[in-house]
Amino acid sequence: MACFAAALGLGATAVASEAAANPLQITVHVGYHDTVKLGEWMPVAIDVTNHGAEVDGTLEIQASNSFGGKGGPPGGSAVYELPLSLASGATKHLRTFLSEDYPGTVDARIIAQGRVLASQQTNITNTVSGLLVGVVSDQPSALDAIATVHPGGVAPSVIHLAAADVPESGLVLRAFDVLAIDDFSSDTLTDGQRNAIVDYVMQGGSLLLGTGGSWHKTLAGLPSAIIPMQATASVVLTNATALGDAANVEIAMGTVSPRATAWLAEGGHPLLIEQPTGAGLVAMATFDWAQGSVSTSSAATALLRQVVIRSTYGSANSSAISNLSLGKGMPTNSVATRGGSLSQSLGNMPALDLPAWWLIGALVLTYVLLVGPVNYFVLRRLKRRALAWVTVPTIALIASGGAYGSSLITKGTSVLANEISIVHVQQGWDRAYNEDYTGILAPARGDYDVALAGRQAMISPIYYYSGNVGDPNLGAMRVNTSSDGITLPNMSAFTLRGFATEGITAAPQIIGQVQLTGGKFKGTIKNVSALTFTDGVVFTGNTYQKLGALAPNGTASFSLQPSTSTSFNGQPVFMQVYPNNMSCCGAPPNQSTDAERQAETRTAMLSTLPINNFTGIPLSGSPMVVLWTKQPFQQITVNGGHPRTYVESAIVLNLPVTQIGAGAMPSGVVSGRIIDVDANLTQAGPPGLVLADSGSVTYSFSPALAPVAHLTNISITNTNPYGAKFAGPNGSGTVKGEAWNWTTSSWIAVNYQDNGSTSIPDSAVNPSTGEVRVRLSSSGQFASGFLSISGDVK
Repeated sequence: MACFAAALGLGATAVASEAAANPLQITVHVGYHDTVKLGEWMPVAIDVTNHGAEVDGTLEIQASNSFGGKGGPPGGSAVYELPLSLASGATKHLRTFLSEDYPGTVDARIIAQGRVLASQQTNITNTVSGLLVGVVSDQPSALDAIATVHPGGVAPSVIHLAAADVPESGLVLRAFDVLAIDDFSSDTLTDGQRNAIVDYVMQGGSLLLGTGGSWHKTLAGLPSAIIPMQATASVVLTNATALGDAANVEIAMGTVSPRATAWLAEGGHPLLIEQPTGAGLVAMATFDWAQGSVSTSSAATALLRQVVIRSTYGSANSSAISNLSLGKGMPTNSVATRGGSLSQSLGNMPALDLPAWWLIGALVLTYVLLVGPVNYFVLRRLKRRALAWVTVPTIALIASGGAYGSSLITKGTSVLANEISIVHVQQGWDRAYNEDYTGILAPARGDYDVALAGRQAMISPIYYYSGNVGDPNLGAMRVNTSSDGITLPNMSAFTLRGFATEGITAAPQIIGQVQLTGGKFKGTIKNVSALTFTDGVVFTGNTYQKLGALAPNGTASFSLQPSTSTSFNGQPVFMQVYPNNMSCCGAPPNQSTDAERQAETRTAMLSTLPINNFTGIPLSGSPMVVLWTKQPFQQITVNGGHPRTYVESAIVLNLPVTQIGAGAMPSGVVSGRIIDVDANLTQAGPPGLVLADSGSVTYSFSPALAPVAHLTNISITNTNPYGAKFAGPNGSGTVKGEAWNWTTSSWIAVNYQDNGSTSIPDSAVNPSTGEVRVRLSSSGQFASGFLSISGDVK
């Protein structure tokens, strides 16, 4: 199946059939334990019981996807179809996924021979904007303590998943802020489920592994590439002071991965390990959270809270902080929403190509010969030259009709398609997350059937910000979940109808590396794929550098000065790369040249990428590479034929800084990572800021220093475009800063400057790793912006 796959047997609101007298009874469950996470693919479980005659029809599932359900710009409406055959007296359980951006309804209908046999509507009333944690364990209450530790003052929703509930799609797992596997026989997972877990992590998900004495059972079926420590044995610690009063704790032993860091240990034995993997994070406890004295230790509970914080708020690609900023009922960053931001580009079709010059010349020459010499000699042979006044206009009419008919057949009936693809690749991963947006422009009114070839995908409507809002068919689509077929019903001539798909595809292999040398980013990119890239661009903070063409096995170099200067009152960086009429001024879009169309499309595509999460607030100084190609990543047919397709594809690769050499290390290169929160984080705060009530937030800065290099003359820079000393309505306006002294193992006061630079003593630098820790606290509500570290590397 494509958009609809085997779902989790976890229900939300169960509603009985609409009428007891109806022989067909429908029960619908949406979400996890009465909870729906908006903007993500959620499970829908449908139970159908037949007390009447045999039924052979279709089950239709439809969600209300408009903004707020009503009153805003209309959203595309999708009906997902599942074949249904049900014998008399039988019950069938059907499971699927759908995504909804705003609380609304989900409708289920059984259709046979054009008639609605039964229907049921379910309201989505309980949504979560906080943390959603999935737990896979053979123990039914494993890690239930996560729901009680309240990281950042947020009560996570804990969902227990059986082995059969783990989907074979990393896109479905994306709904979980943390996926935990503890005391579970992982070798019972299918290959598809294992791939889904890897895809989930590589896309930016956080995986938490619990081991202890059951380490072999838990790790046996997991790919070694995502395991922070290759366990080989276990040992019992009589006393584990790092875990408080826990005693006789059995822990796993083995070799820690070179990419991993053990941030908590006992007597040289790692207890808690972290490993960045792709865009995500894998955390591993060498003990079992549920074992004996660990489960009752208050210190272990505090550590569990910190692990969840590091895996969510402290994970660079986690959506936990942004979800807090959005709050409930605010727009999400779903594929439907991103598709809406691209809808104008999808509808901006170029004019049809003119016929070849030689074809036009041949037609003109043929016409001249027919009207002139051929007509004359034929009439002279027939001795009827007086009929020339009849034959000449007749030939002209036939030629004109033939030319018109030929053009109508070859061009006038052509279906036009715009395809926009964005492929997110990670080094060391042979698969990639692919999002495709397709716009269809039909030459005549009617229904159009679109077939997708190749990989399976999740299919979503897109939002529309223009058009006839009263048209019930605006953005309408029907999806056959068995074949990945899409029907666009009742299309009007020359109007846009589009859809979005997202899935996992084979990754184009791009290799890159970047170092900071002499205060500049210097890096190379090598194309080891078979694709030819027309050009590219590298972003870092608020600066960029364009790249030339990159052929297979070709290499490109770049050199960039890091910059975090904000453009809060001006254009963000992605709008500066390809100037166009849409971002400034000039001719209307329907007068665009091919170059102008390309610039408009590329700018719209860049706007969907995490270059900036809000105007003027850079997410990270690490370079992001975008390479452009005309290669499509989704093959489609319309009504059985290939449409005239216009393609713009982007390959996106984030490059972590592998080494920082001697010279200045400017701010913005190494950003702060949240590793602890002893405060209640506030929902719906200013975008880009962490807004907290009285308490503290602790940050870690870990520069990748070259061997034997050390950091000195350190400063912490806080970029806050809202102004210095931003505080909420309950804020005291005073924020205290402290740095961790690695020599004395204590916090020392520093003169913290909001929206400025704060000097940090050299004693706050870990002599072994170069790590710096800073804690911000206040007795009232306070906010921190984008924190980064600067200094001199010697």
